[in-house]
Amino acid sequence: MGKAKERILQAALRLFAQRGFQGVSVRDIAQALDLTPPALYAHFASKQEVLEAILHRMEERDGEMAQGSGVPAMPKGQDPDAYRKTGRRQLAKFTREIFLYWAEDDFAALFRRLLTIEQSRDARFAALYQQYFGKGVLKYLEDLFRELFPQEDPQRLALAFYAPLPFLWEPYGNASTKKEKRQVLQALKDHLARFL
Repeated sequence: MGKAKERILQAALRLFAQRGFQGVSVRDIAQALDLTPPALYAHFASKQEVLEAILHRMEERDGEMAQGSGVPAMPKGQDPDAYRKTGRRQLAKFTREIFLYWAEDDFAALFRRLLTIEQSRDARFAALYQQYFGKGVLKYLEDLFRELFPQEDPQRLALAFYAPLPFLWEPYGNASTKKEKRQVLQALKDHLARFL
């Protein structure tokens, strides 16, 4: 993706996260970049196309992070061997990396904020929120725990494992010192050590 398109995605996502998707026009995005709307249309045909590019970027990043951590990038039905081969260490590594990604990566944090504010207004954003932070995550974890702990209830394990993570993003993101961030990361590390 070229630099111009990248700048448009960043500016649009920042505005969407502040005002909501419906609260932003193509003109608003263009103004944030000191462009005219026709200049923006040279790169994206509509605001919806900008959103589709943002969603595509998030899907790519998720896959890259999963592969880099050694956990499955695809649903279990598409790659069951990857779930059988995933160990506790890979899951712990991935969880820490994905936590930092959603907390520190500007693009991901803005995307999380967009989904959070839009989930109650628009069914497609509600579905995306569930995919990234709700049922989608729990299903993924259930499938992993079914392999890691075959004698245990995978649904119960998925809930217990995932529940603390969203509650740690806010204190981490709002931490004003490195010490406060380290304390949150230590809480995450303790949780992973107890669980895995």
